[in-house]
This record gives sequence, structure tokens and C-alpha cells, in this order.
Amino acid sequence: MSLERVTITIPSETLSAAKEAADREGLSVSAWLSRAAERAAKIEAGLAAAEEVLAEIGPPTPEEQTWVDDFMNVVTRPATDGSGASGREVA
Repeated sequence: MSLERVTITIPSETLSAAKEAADREGLSVSAWLSRAAERAAKIEAGLAAAEEVLAEIGPPTPEEQTWVDDFMNVVTRPATDGSGASGREVA
């Protein structure tokens, strides 16, 4: 993986929060921000892909949307066992 040096401007409060988060995780601010940017880029790519699919197949039915909402509530709930999984499944 090649690295590039960039200059960014962010609010002081955001930088302070990033420094604290990086310290908690034992990362440099650069590594923490790089990981955050990578995660954000993946989320944006997923949203763009979902928009493409919805443009092709149309919006979900109310039942499908309920399933998606339930699923997202489960997978975005903080883990309770430290494994990164909530231990709950959506049928």
C-alpha cells in the first residue's frame, strides 16, 4: 500500500475528538483518520450501489422495508459480548 501526505483542515473540536479516539485505540491520529476515511468511503460506495439497485428494481415493499429496518436495528446495536456481534438474528 502506498501512502500519500495530504494537508486537511478540520474544526478544532473534531481534531480533539479524533486525537482522543486515536489515543484510546493506541493509534496515531493519522492512522485513525485514515481508517475513518476508509470506512466512510466504503459506506458511500455501498449507498451508491444501493441507489443503483433501487433505480433498477424499484423501492422495497412495505414488508421488505420493515425487514430491512429490523435488520439494521440489530446490526447497528452495540455488541454486548465484545465480539462485534450482537448475538441476535433477524428472520
